[in-house]
Amino acid sequence: MATYLEEQSPVYLDYNATTPLDESVKKAVFSALDLWGNPSSACPLGSSSFDRAQAKNVIDTARTSVSKLLNVAANDVIFTSGGTEANNWVLQLAVKVHKSEGREGKPHIVTTTIEHPAIIEPLKELVKDNICDVTFVPVDQASGMVDPGAIVRSLTKNTCLVTVMLANNETGVIQPIAEICDAVRRYAKQEELKHRILTHTDAAQAIGKIPVDAQQLKVDYLTIVGHKFYGPRIGALIARGIGTVPMFPFLFGGGQERNLRAGTENVPMIVGLGAAADCILAHGPSHMNHLRTLQDYFEAEIEEKLGDAVVVNFQSSNRLPNTSSVAFRKIDTTACDLLAKCKTFYASTGAACHSNVPKVSAVLLASGVSEDLASKTVRFSVGRETRKEDIDRVVSELKAMTFLSKYGSSLLNSIGIGKSVGGF
Repeated sequence: MATYLEEQSPVYLDYNATTPLDESVKKAVFSALDLWGNPSSACPLGSSSFDRAQAKNVIDTARTSVSKLLNVAANDVIFTSGGTEANNWVLQLAVKVHKSEGREGKPHIVTTTIEHPAIIEPLKELVKDNICDVTFVPVDQASGMVDPGAIVRSLTKNTCLVTVMLANNETGVIQPIAEICDAVRRYAKQEELKHRILTHTDAAQAIGKIPVDAQQLKVDYLTIVGHKFYGPRIGALIARGIGTVPMFPFLFGGGQERNLRAGTENVPMIVGLGAAADCILAHGPSHMNHLRTLQDYFEAEIEEKLGDAVVVNFQSSNRLPNTSSVAFRKIDTTACDLLAKCKTFYASTGAACHSNVPKVSAVLLASGVSEDLASKTVRFSVGRETRKEDIDRVVSELKAMTFLSKYGSSLLNSIGIGKSVGGF
């Protein structure tokens, strides 16, 4: 016979992995499906031209919405297939700028040890192909933050790009991007460099959770990802001040996006991205306050109910208001096993839970979390839909699971308590 907990729908606490489409976004996307005209078509005015013009107009409107959200000019917004494309574009762009300026020596890029794979993996490929050198700067082991001074100490005369994520997807720790940009520019001035060291931040996890102002961050380039803030699965690259920051095409073809990004525009998804931006512009502060309230409540509850059986990683650091990295230090199993037995909630780890031998999160290890605690860490990320009663259900099961674990993993396995979803 099903228990009360089993009869209820599981609580989704994996909003850092992906978010549902906001209702306003759904309506905008469905409406745009009727705009079938090619916005970049060169057909003359006529019956079909009207659809083309409307498609172009709604793209322009979406571009303006995104630009307002990030405090940049509309022309600074270039739509992409997602964050991975935008990040790869910036890395390739920096290398191309270095070579186009006729600079001697191999291009050099500086980043951190806690970046998303959409930065780490393409950088590894560039190094493997002997295209550039890369320095991975470690973060402070107590705070999870990178020291701007450590970034500067890694710069060389051949550095063409510094890329640091705005907020980490696993720990929620927010990085000092503006301070890093200031430090990089001071270095360039002191060294009397003739070239510019470009700066970039992957802001995928930050949009909709904290205010993101590209002018205040002082970056040259910024990446956003729609499905992280209740939008569709496309993204955008922000080039702050096109004409003053260098730009080269990444994809070649029909010359869309002002000859910067080829490929016929995905009108409905672009419209949806604009609608998601509009939602934040209208309701951002209240949403952010809601997230902070739920995060504070969740962390207070698990500390009260579970005591020293749990530790919130980087709790004193400047973090996203929705992200709690929690280590269950008294269980005799891994976080992957724990999640596989939960019936009341979905959450994530940084480990490869699909593997027979789960790997411990490289980000947690690089951030100073011990291997033992990292293997027992779960990332909980609340969203707009999360309520206090959801938190109560989750904490209740976590308390039961932690208690059962004292009697051995064999008992925990025999009882069978869950579910998890992956994808950071």
